[in-house]
Parts: sequence; C-alpha cells; structure tokens
Amino acid sequence: MDLTLGGDMHMIHFSSADLGRVRLMPTLGPMAETLFSLRALRTRADEGVLGGWRRHVRGTLSPKYALLSAISPKREPCLDLVTLAGRSTDLEIGAERLLASTVSAIASELDHFGAHHGRVPGVLQHLAYDLSTRRELVATLGDYHRFAIGPRWNRIRSHLDADRAQRGAVLLESGVEGLLSTLHHTITWTNPILRVDSGTAKSHDFHLDGNGLVLMPSFFLRTPLVMFDPASPQELSVVFPASLDVSSAAEIWSARSPVKGLANLLGRTRASVLLAIADGVATTGELANHTGTSAPAASQHTSVLREAGLIVTRRHRGTVRHSLTEVGSTLLYRQIG
Repeated sequence: MDLTLGGDMHMIHFSSADLGRVRLMPTLGPMAETLFSLRALRTRADEGVLGGWRRHVRGTLSPKYALLSAISPKREPCLDLVTLAGRSTDLEIGAERLLASTVSAIASELDHFGAHHGRVPGVLQHLAYDLSTRRELVATLGDYHRFAIGPRWNRIRSHLDADRAQRGAVLLESGVEGLLSTLHHTITWTNPILRVDSGTAKSHDFHLDGNGLVLMPSFFLRTPLVMFDPASPQELSVVFPASLDVSSAAEIWSARSPVKGLANLLGRTRASVLLAIADGVATTGELANHTGTSAPAASQHTSVLREAGLIVTRRHRGTVRHSLTEVGSTLLYRQIG
C-alpha cells in the first residue's frame, strides 16, 4: 500500500456509480492517530490548537523513543505503518496487525522508505524478519500513545464522531457533491474530479471505476492523505483533517473553558480576540467581525495584547496581520492543558 501526502496533487475521477458509493467513516482508529501524531509532532502546523500538546510531549520524550523518529523522520515519507495496522477500534488490534504483517509486506514498505531516504535506519533494518524488533516497535508505540494521546483519546474520538456527524448532515442536506466540496480547503470538487492539492504541479490520476471512495477525518493529520494500493489504485481512501479550533481543542485537552480563565485575566472580549488570533483570524477587520466589536475597538485590544507580548503584528502586502507569540501560545496552553 501507499500513503501519498504532501507535495502532490491528486485527481480522483468519479463515475455516476462512484458518487453513490462514497462512504464516510469516523476514524482509522487509535493506532493510526498515534502514527499521525508523530507527523504532527515534528511540524508547526495548527500551532494554536496543537502547540501546547507538542511542547508537553517533546518535554516528556526520552531517548528510548528514538525508534519513533526513525519511522517518522523530518522529511517525507514516513514508514507506512498506518496501512499495515489498518482501521481498528483499539490500539491492541492495530498492534496485533503490525505484529502479524507478512515479511513481504513490511519488506516492501522498508524498500519504499529506503528508496526515498537513501537508506533504512539501522534500528529498522530487521523489522521485516525479526519478531523481537517488531515487538519493540509496538511496545514503544504503546508507551508513547499512553502518555501522549491515551489520556485524551475518548475526547479525541468524540470529536471525530462529531465531525463525521456534521459532515453527514451536509451529505443529507446538500448531497455527496456538497460533502466533497466542503472536506478541506486543499480539497476541491469539480464534477467529476476530486482534487487533493498539496501545492505543486505534480499530479496523480486515479479512476475509481465504480468502487466508490472512503472518507475519514483525522485529528492529528493536518494535511489530507490519499491511501491506495498500487496493485489496485482504484480502491482509494482519503483521510482529511477534522475541523479543529481553539475552543474545540480546549474541550479535549482540559475540562476547563479557556475563555473563562482568560477572561478573568484579560477581560472577556480581549480573551476572545486572543483565541480568535490563535484560530487564524489574522486581520483587525476580521477580528472585529469575529468578536462583534468595531474595528477601532479590535485595534485597541490587539494593541494591549501586543504590549503584553502575547501577539506580534506584521504588515504583509498592505495588510496588518496578527499572530501569537510563544508567550501567548504558552498562556493559552496553560488554560487548555
């Protein structure tokens, strides 16, 4: 199997039969999200909602987790264990599938991984043939999951269920084309083609040939991913980022409301402005609309936040844009986590 992520544009061609065979699943499961979280850990994407989690996890990682860095290096691709683990309802099932994977399946993934990176790291070289190496990997993934994700997995799963339910409502109200049009800002639908765009001119064409398409949201995967078997490229799944904002993240990382805690410190409107900036509402005009204040009032609030060192303001092509500083992000995380 192959995971195609980042750096490619994929064009998925639908027939009328395929439109009637689009399926919406809630999640690939805890093993896949654990593996996706390793990707999220080494980037700065969605810092407003994942930045505090990253700092917490990075501060807790010990040298024994070097094995995880080997399977998820800074440069794509990662070693595709997601496909080998498959979709599962709990971590143990995913772990058992990894342990039971055939020698040829793991060797094929290692060959693909090594071809892109120039070599296979020493800690992974015996993964296909040595069961003890597989057990070490599975045990390390389990330990990592328990401290990095496990304490919040039920909330993460509930969030994914809610995301699926919202998209199911879109499907009922607007049909499958309405669903395909609203998956993610990098995914566009122009009948009969679904484009999964990662920002380059390189493209791959897939024809579903009546097999339909499986769609699944992901919490930690913040760039859409196309999963396919090179031997059967018409059997596709698209994993897309679940909708996630600071308020939703707050419900996951903590039982407390960040708005209430920040409001006690900053005032309710100013707290709302800070949360909106964390969510990517970047200009003063957008902040005014988002928080229901006037532009001069929004400007005054951002001035106070800037003087406090919580945000930084930059001019870009004639537009003033605000973003969180590390201090602002840390303050948010203390409220969230």
